[in-house]
Amino acid sequence: MTGSTDLPAPRRPRFGFFWRLMAAFAILLLTVAVLVALLTRSTAHEEFALFTNAAGRQQAALLAPRLADFYERARSWEGVEELLQLSSPGQGNRRGMGQGMRGGAMRSGIMGLRILLVGADGRVIADSQGATDDDLTGQRLTAAELQGAEAIVVNGQQVGSVLVAAGARSLDAASNRFFNAVDRASIVAVAAASLLAFVLATLFSWRLTRPLRELTGAAHAIAAGDLGRRVTIAPGDEVGELGEAFNRMAGRLERSETLRRQLTADIAHELRTPLSVIQGNIEALQDGVFPLTPEALDPIRDRTALLVRLVEDLGELARAETGGLSLQLAPLDLARVARTAVADFQARARQREVTLAVRAGPDLPPVLADAQRVEQVLANLLANALRHTQAGGAITVSVALPGDWSAIPASTGARELAVVVADSGPGIPPDELVNVFERFYRADRGRSRDDGGSGLGLAIVRSLVAAHGGRTGAFNRPEGGAAVWFTLPLAP
Repeated sequence: MTGSTDLPAPRRPRFGFFWRLMAAFAILLLTVAVLVALLTRSTAHEEFALFTNAAGRQQAALLAPRLADFYERARSWEGVEELLQLSSPGQGNRRGMGQGMRGGAMRSGIMGLRILLVGADGRVIADSQGATDDDLTGQRLTAAELQGAEAIVVNGQQVGSVLVAAGARSLDAASNRFFNAVDRASIVAVAAASLLAFVLATLFSWRLTRPLRELTGAAHAIAAGDLGRRVTIAPGDEVGELGEAFNRMAGRLERSETLRRQLTADIAHELRTPLSVIQGNIEALQDGVFPLTPEALDPIRDRTALLVRLVEDLGELARAETGGLSLQLAPLDLARVARTAVADFQARARQREVTLAVRAGPDLPPVLADAQRVEQVLANLLANALRHTQAGGAITVSVALPGDWSAIPASTGARELAVVVADSGPGIPPDELVNVFERFYRADRGRSRDDGGSGLGLAIVRSLVAAHGGRTGAFNRPEGGAAVWFTLPLAP
């Protein structure tokens, strides 16, 4: 088979599956990198804040007893500013060390700590910043701003609280250095991980798309007529299963093409012989070789009848294989149908001195089938058996469950009844058993069609049985002769 010249050339996609897969990986890597960077920075901010808050609370816990001693001695907070300034580290950077509690001084830090003494009413009594623009003395703090403050208790009574916070400028300088270091480390780590992931993604994508490229090339080759093309994809995953399915499909296509060519050759061969006889007899009559009598027309009539039978069988086979048959399914006594078919062939069998018999087990369940089609199947099998049975031989039609015949393979889960037509002929060559149901198959290649066979009987049998949901097969009997069998599903 050659490629069709009118088939359009395969259009290559602008962006192949490999590049689309790489683009998907790149987008995924970029998204993950951004998320990791944001998560890292957010976590660093939170942990830094928790750390500095803990430092401030620890400092406040240390200052509370000292301020309580001061209040107990002085009986007031007068002069406490000097104590706060002495207790606040980083006094060299007092000017501009913060922007006030409401402007950001509540952010915790380690460097530039700021101490606030707050009265019981929430107002700031003293600020370690002293007389600066950021001085919060006299301002009332909210409950949220007072979180983390340490109570100052004198003789069991709270006289105030101390709050340690961080100056904004010193905090910003320290935090900026810290977060810049975190950002640099995150960028390096994300870049290295992304590069490694991109290399691995490239290798993975190339390995994943390689069998797809092989499948694509094989599909184009088959479309161009190279039906022997196969793919070599290791099994084990879905792509391997796809490769195996592709090879099975290609094998069936190659076999179908071989059968099509063989069918064409067989049909030409089957038509050539009767047409040659018809043509030769007509020319002989025209040339006066034979007188124009009814007897001289008999060979033409016989060959014409053979051609008609061949065409009818071909039409029947085509309808059966394409699902064009209309089946009238009903419960059917298969043993009764077998006895009727054998009775119809008894006269022909006596002429050939062949014995016909039926064997059927008792109480066999009915099958779901079309009675006329089953009769047609049995007629084809009996006619085929008669052609291969010599005078004095015997043909037996047996109806039983498939399990009663060891030569019939079991069907998993199927409820069916089997019919076996066995003859005492020469049998079928073992290597030809798989071909007996093919069109125009002949075990004896030298046998002519003068006996009335079209070579399509068993092919029609297979198609009719398959239309019922049954199975067909053949085997050689140990005692001699061949047996052809078929099964039909039981009626529900």
